[in-house]
Amino acid sequence: MRSTTVLCVKRGDSVVMAADGQVTLGATVMKQSARKIRRLYNDKILAGFAGSTADAFSLFTRFEAKLEQYSGNLGRAAVELAKDWRTDKLLRQLEALLIVADTKGMFLLSGDGDVIEPDSVNGSTVATIGSGGNYALASATALIENTEMSAREVVERSMRIAADICIYSNHNVVVEELS
Repeated sequence: MRSTTVLCVKRGDSVVMAADGQVTLGATVMKQSARKIRRLYNDKILAGFAGSTADAFSLFTRFEAKLEQYSGNLGRAAVELAKDWRTDKLLRQLEALLIVADTKGMFLLSGDGDVIEPDSVNGSTVATIGSGGNYALASATALIENTEMSAREVVERSMRIAADICIYSNHNVVVEELS
């Protein structure tokens, strides 16, 4: 998905998610300061998207309803949203990916019904989506394996690296943290 860079890192007691602010339409940059991550369920859950903005807003609304329905149980809400997304005729047309996280878990969700819980490496967990995701993933993994940087420091540095490489990402980054 050519669209953005969203990165989420859990290290120690902190979960940090960041997304760049660039919105493109074809080869044209339409906006530099979009907000692609949100705090949900009384600010206890972070959600970030890559893909169509309108589709992502629809998914955020549906995911928040699932969180309410399942009392903030991130895993259950993620699975139920993915089921609806995969089986509902209208939802299947949505083109986006989501990363959702709280202090206990992290999931990547897709319209194919994927609910992927990333592996933990050395006690830390990393998930990325978007066109700059692979650059951010490589950077974050290297920093986690070779430094004592905090989750926030890893995310901030990795997002700068991804923005330097990915033409669909920029340096206008929004960062959210849960502790």
